[in-house]
Amino acid sequence: MAKAESEYARLSGAEPEQKHSRKRTRQSQTGSSALPERLLPQRATPVEQPPAGEWRYEVQFDGYRLMARIEAGQVRLLSRNQQDWTDRLQLHAAALSELNLGDSWLDGGLVSLDDDGHSDFAALRQSFEIGRTVDLVYVLFDAPFLDGVDLRQAPVEKRRAALKKALKNNASKRLRFSESFSANQHDIFESANALALDGVVGKRLGSPYVSRRSADWIKLKCRLRQPFVIVGFTRPKGRRNGFGALLLAVNGPKGLMYAGRVGTGFAQARLKQLHEQLCSLERDDSPLVAPVSSAQSRGVHWVEPTEVCEVEFADWTRDGLVRQAVFLDLQNDIPASKVVRQQPVPIKPLPAKTTPRGKARSVQVSGVEISHPERVIDSVSGVQKVELAQYYEDIAPWILPHLKQRPVALLRAPEGIGEEQFFQKHADRLDIPHIKQLDPRLDPGHAALMEIDSGQSLVSAAQMGTVELHTWAATHDRIETPDLFVLDLDPDPSLPWSAMIEATRLTLSVLDELGLQAFLKTSGGKGMHVIVPLARSEGWDITKAFAKAISLFMTRQMPQRITATMGPKNRVGKIFVDYLRNARGASTVSAYSVRARPGLPVSVPIARAELDGLRNAQQWDIYTALERARNLGADPWEGYNHRQRITARMWEQLDAQKPGE
Repeated sequence: MAKAESEYARLSGAEPEQKHSRKRTRQSQTGSSALPERLLPQRATPVEQPPAGEWRYEVQFDGYRLMARIEAGQVRLLSRNQQDWTDRLQLHAAALSELNLGDSWLDGGLVSLDDDGHSDFAALRQSFEIGRTVDLVYVLFDAPFLDGVDLRQAPVEKRRAALKKALKNNASKRLRFSESFSANQHDIFESANALALDGVVGKRLGSPYVSRRSADWIKLKCRLRQPFVIVGFTRPKGRRNGFGALLLAVNGPKGLMYAGRVGTGFAQARLKQLHEQLCSLERDDSPLVAPVSSAQSRGVHWVEPTEVCEVEFADWTRDGLVRQAVFLDLQNDIPASKVVRQQPVPIKPLPAKTTPRGKARSVQVSGVEISHPERVIDSVSGVQKVELAQYYEDIAPWILPHLKQRPVALLRAPEGIGEEQFFQKHADRLDIPHIKQLDPRLDPGHAALMEIDSGQSLVSAAQMGTVELHTWAATHDRIETPDLFVLDLDPDPSLPWSAMIEATRLTLSVLDELGLQAFLKTSGGKGMHVIVPLARSEGWDITKAFAKAISLFMTRQMPQRITATMGPKNRVGKIFVDYLRNARGASTVSAYSVRARPGLPVSVPIARAELDGLRNAQQWDIYTALERARNLGADPWEGYNHRQRITARMWEQLDAQKPGE
């Protein structure tokens, strides 16, 4: 255990982490509400054409999304990914402070505007690179929380009117209100193109503010724009230096697919810089999954597909190539493996089926009738029951392998997660259609255990109010011999996230020294789950005892940071390494299960290499988890089916004794 012990020794000498203190929210005004500590922005849905209905439109500026949190006069500016940019934008924070607002959350975008008022993303990025943000403008367009009042359920037009009034006395050129306009469907594109706008954002009148992607906000591009992988470049012609054009690609089901060329939009300095960069990445063969024509490949220098650029273009050809493409900039924050062809979605009405005499409408998902589809399951995200059912239908290919043959327990919240919740382990409460009932002899003295083995059964569970899915550590065909064990790292809430990252690394170090391959997933709650697959050779008692031995070993090494004893009093300033989930009848939330917490986060498998970039245990919700699953280039749990045995040597390394010996 030398590696693990050296890691413990290193950390033991470190300064203790500072606990975060939370300021109290001002609530002196009548009718005021508690200011949320964290608020994610509402996101627009790309659409192909303006829908019918009552909409107001705003100019879509090309910039960085920015949320402003104001509490007791103190301003914090947060990026879309919750990074604190206040120090980089001190003048903008000061301008907001001078508005003398009460506790507020404001939503907007940070842009660089040219003389004609058009946003220039390249100039914006350069301003950040050189640290000169004095001329940037914070364009504000929504106020989900203003002057101590929670406005998230108020109609968008009322929120914006309140925001405009709050900005009435603004004297700073660094703050601006985003004006809106009305237009019929025919005139929107014509007007936007005449004004040379990047696009417009439409907002449905009467809609609330929700912290997720919503069909109540739509994004209409006058020209398309998306990232592409650079796979090659051509020789320059005439007096041009560097290269002629870049060859573009996107990831498809089998690999990189050719997407055309871009040869305009390059400044001379960028041509030279990018040419030098690409020359260092040259390779002999094409990285594309399918060969291009001889005309398309003539004079091409192929490169390693590691660089990503953003390109604006008119549209796609039938052959999947871009038309009238213009280079915008390199995209360093998007991995090449995640670049796919982006598809605008058409606006579709909810497939409602109205019953006679005014009864509640229902819809069908995966052939299952969803009653009360509009019921809000989570007030923070605004997710409705039908959307939760749709998530479980869509995530089925990824979640079902984790549910296969395992007894499942359901955490149900029929009226929403803010109301009564209950945990159902057996099929005694209610017969849920499509959910399989297992042999009652598997758990004597109880009703039958349950199994979910299809998309329909997933949707049926959601129809019956299920939010979370928890699975046993054994399959029903050999229920007395677990095929995995779990270490649930559960932190004291006062600890910073960096402490969780360190604890996860320590756990992995111990398991590495034991010779056990482990896999990670976010809990969707506060901590991390470390999963160790096993050969089915030991019973429940021995498997649980081994997990406990690991927990106790870690506690002995780091008693100031780790505890193996449950209970809040024993966890103060520490992380509880919970081994108790490995008992017979216990369960752990499944990978890709939603959690019944505000925002509906999801428990998501990650690769070890992703650990350092993890921001928190609730990094993904039902929208982003599905998007991640669809765009994964490689399985983060590759090698999971490799089965391992607990050996006598491992017990010795942990200074523990196997039960019965």
